[in-house]
Order: sequence, then structure tokens, then C-alpha cells
Amino acid sequence: MTSSTLRLALPLLALVAGCSKPSPQLVRMPAEAAGAILIQDVAVLDTAGGIVTPHRDVLVSDGRISAVGDTGTLQPPAGADTVAGNGATLLPGLIDMHGHVGNGSAPSWAGVMPDPDRNLRAYLYCGVTTVLDPADLETQAFDRRAQVAEGSLLGPRIFTAGPMVTAPGGHPVALLDRMAPWWIRWYLIPRLTRQVDTPDAAREAVREIAAFQPDVLKLAVDRIPDQAPRIRREVLLAAVDEAKKNGLRAVAHIGSTEDAIDAGDAGVAAWVHGVYKERIADDQIEKIAAYGIPMVATIAVFESYALLDQGPRQSTPLERETVEPEILAGFDEVPDTETWAFFRPYLETLRPLRGEWRENVRRLRAAGVTILAGSDTQSGVFPGAGLHRELHLLTEAGMTPAEAIRAATLDPAVFLANGGEPELGVIAPGKRADLLLVEGDPTVDLANLARIRAVFKDGVPLERQPIR
Repeated sequence: MTSSTLRLALPLLALVAGCSKPSPQLVRMPAEAAGAILIQDVAVLDTAGGIVTPHRDVLVSDGRISAVGDTGTLQPPAGADTVAGNGATLLPGLIDMHGHVGNGSAPSWAGVMPDPDRNLRAYLYCGVTTVLDPADLETQAFDRRAQVAEGSLLGPRIFTAGPMVTAPGGHPVALLDRMAPWWIRWYLIPRLTRQVDTPDAAREAVREIAAFQPDVLKLAVDRIPDQAPRIRREVLLAAVDEAKKNGLRAVAHIGSTEDAIDAGDAGVAAWVHGVYKERIADDQIEKIAAYGIPMVATIAVFESYALLDQGPRQSTPLERETVEPEILAGFDEVPDTETWAFFRPYLETLRPLRGEWRENVRRLRAAGVTILAGSDTQSGVFPGAGLHRELHLLTEAGMTPAEAIRAATLDPAVFLANGGEPELGVIAPGKRADLLLVEGDPTVDLANLARIRAVFKDGVPLERQPIR
């Protein structure tokens, strides 16, 4: 997305700027954690069928779900803690399929430095226990993934692409050249991207990235801005083919119907944006659906930009719990700057298309395309809270609340399992105990998904503390 690349530049600025004021902790691990926990008399959401079953007990031990049974039928081991589930629904932790951990979410003109550690805690606070990060600096992405996996860094499970493959001067290079000072570009571009203009160069770049052992390979197909270079079809085909030879699935950043078709023809495993630049022609819907690959719609990020400078921004409860009031208020007035003048025409092209994004999703789903939930964390799209916005937007695109929740639980878990048995996304014995306990029934009222009673990471209930 447009200003996401500037947000990706700011981790280096943070190193140069030195210390800033401490950020809110939001979540932390308890000082002591029991070896087992019994969640008593809770309604359990079956993410596959969208059915909520009341009066269930769920036993968690050693980071996994040990048993699920009718209330009163499970015997916890000695020393187990109990959590009251009455009046609440238990569901798997949410999965954000487009969550940039290293980005900042403040207004791009505010000069606020990104705080990746705080982003990770904000995801957890909002019940997001797994994130697919489809573009990050090679110097940060893989170390951060390892630190979370080993428990030295508190955050959701991270799946990452690391650097992305693009055309020379293509997205995000074109934006960085326009927006970032040379000394940031010099550091950032070679660590965030691989610019390739021939099939051989694409294969070499893919092999280089594959050495980092990314979870997916990210390809930029979209033109941002519209006059930027676009990766050629033969180069795209070579990159996807080389990824497969190295045991990697490729995912594609798209913007147009042509992008979706070119990426589908190349054999990518997913589109990590929806078609947002136009209404998909009726005769192209079935062609896109025939590829049999999922789409991460990311309506939230386009909506955020389309509504910029259109009046006061309406904050959600989770945003107010995780974001400083001055940052939220900073979006209410857009300063008259050269950067704003550069982006204004782009934003003006987005506004008339707001209804088409929803219609594109509705028609693709009707044709059989699996929609996955992702927020594209960046300026105006806050970690964790942004995914909740996306789920509400998916319901505006025709999904029921249960279907939207499935798009952020079971279906992403299936994709991330890459043909194996998913360990996430469903509440069943043997699955990982990344869980979300919310007030009421979110399948009846999706707003209940933000009324969080507890978040469990590896079976441990986190201590949550909102900003206020």
C-alpha cells in the first residue's frame, strides 16, 4: 500500500532518533502460570460450522487443548487454575493475514517512530495471536520471528516473507524514492526489496531470499503509483517457479483485475490484497475464482485512506484502549504538505470505489473464492484493532459474523499449515491453546468480539492493561 513503505522506513529513523518515551505495555505474561487451566461453563465456537455450543468445559495444559466436554465432566489435574466462562464465548485466537509488525500506525505526518515490540503486544491485547507479515526488513523479520518462537519476545506467532521481489523502481521502491530521504533509501531498499528485471535475476533473488527460510515469498505486481514500473509476466513466472523449486509458496500484492490474473497464471498461492482499483468485470469473476486460491481482501486499509481528510475519524473501542488519544486525534486534520498533495489524487480515485471493494468480495465469494482476513497494518490501521475493523467490513461485503470470524481463524490456519493438519484456528483436543474469551456471542453481534475477557497465548492467560 501507498504510505506503508514510509512506515517501513521508520525503524531506521528510530535507531537514529534514540530514546523516546516508553510505550504502554498493554499485555504481559503473569509472574506465575499454572501448568493447566480449566475454562468452565463456556460457550465454544465451532469455527468450521459457525455454531456456538453452550455449557462446555475446556481443559488446557502444556500449551495445548487437552480436552473439551460438557460442563462438569472434565477433571483437571491437581494445581490447575480455573477460569469462569459463564456468559462468554471461547474461540481460537485471531489470525491477521496481512500484519506488518515493523510499521507505525500514527499519521505519516506526525513523526512518530514505529515500535515493533509495542505492535506485537497490541496484537495480543486485541486477541490476534498469529500474524502473517508479508514484507519486512531482512535484518529484522527473521530474528523477530525466532525471538517470539523461543519466548524471549512476547507477541503473536509470526509467519514472515522478509524482503519482497519487485520490478526495478516498482512498488515499494517508487514510493521510497519519492518520500524518503536518500540515507533511509540507501539502507532500506536493498533490505526490504529485491529488484529484478530478467527471469534469471528473479531466480537468483528468490534463491537468496529462500536462504532466510521465509514462510512465503512476497511478489509486488501492483503499480503504486500508477506510473511506476510493473514486474513483467516472464519475470513473475520465473520467480514463482523458482520459489516452488525451493519449497516456497509465493503470494502476490495486486491491485487490478489484470494483476490478479497475471499472478494466478504464474501460480501464486494467494493474493494478499483484493482488487481495489476497479470493479471486477462480471465475465472475469469466474476466471479469478477458477485459480482456486484465497484472497486477503484488506478492505480496512483502503477504507482508511479513502476516508482520510473527510471529517473526524471515528475510533473504535479497541483503538481507544491501545492507542494514545493524541495519535487518534491526529488523523482529524491533514496538513497541507507536499506529500499530501502528491497523494491527494490517489485518495480521490479510491473514494468512489468504496462500494466496489465490498461488491468484489461479495461476488468472488459467491463464485467460490476463499476470503482471508488481513488488515495491512500501517498509518491509520492499528495492530490488532485494525483486524477487528476488517471483520466488520467483511460483514458489509456479505459475510455473516461467523463467516468473518472463520476468515480470521480456521481458513488462515489451513493456509498457514500448507497442506498439513492445522494446529490453530479450531478448538479441539491437541490444538495449540491460543484462545480468545469474549463476552456474549460474537456470531450474533460481531461487536462482542472486541469485548475481550481473556487472551490465552500457549495456554497462558495474559494480563491485559488498556492505555486508559
